[in-house]
Amino acid sequence: MNYIPDSLINEIEELKELWKFDEAIKKTNSILFKDPSNEEALLQFADIQYRRWEISKAGKAIDFLNAKKKNEDPLWLYIKWILEMEKNHRLEAKRYLQKALELTHAENHEIMRCYWLCEYWYGNREKWLNLLKDSFSLNNKDAEIIYNLIELYILEHKYSKAKNMIDYYHRNHNKLQTIDKEIAYYDKKIWLLERFVKTQIIFNIQKVNLNNK
Repeated sequence: MNYIPDSLINEIEELKELWKFDEAIKKTNSILFKDPSNEEALLQFADIQYRRWEISKAGKAIDFLNAKKKNEDPLWLYIKWILEMEKNHRLEAKRYLQKALELTHAENHEIMRCYWLCEYWYGNREKWLNLLKDSFSLNNKDAEIIYNLIELYILEHKYSKAKNMIDYYHRNHNKLQTIDKEIAYYDKKIWLLERFVKTQIIFNIQKVNLNNK
């Protein structure tokens, strides 16, 4: 794979942020014209097409990369899962993610978290709870994982555990990691969940007191 100057990658990233996708594609194609198998350029191409909601075009680039890697690279399998999910092909998507999980020996917290989502959609409640806990143990500073755990405990009506996880979020706020969202996004979401949990805990206490009278 030929080296791509950081300055060119930065230009492409800036164009994507400005939604100047045609210009970003031109710069990416200038790389692919010289090196059609360049993985970084193909990933940029797929990302641009994904942002333009050209899922099929993005998929062709990722399919090429997966074929090149003989479906043995967890990163490309993970991206393929994302694209198949966007097409609502959940069962097929799960197969790609399951392979990525196996290749990483269940040691990648993001792949673990996403596989949890697959199990959740198929109703495997105990399994998806354990998977998400495993994901948290791999990276206990990932804001998305913490947020998912809070949601999960609320869905399971385990409000005390949800409160404990909310408290954990606040205690570790300065250390939390995010990928594609600002921390303010999680602050807002968890602020709402925190108020819901407090209401439920108070309601349950009142219910117990009434039953004891």
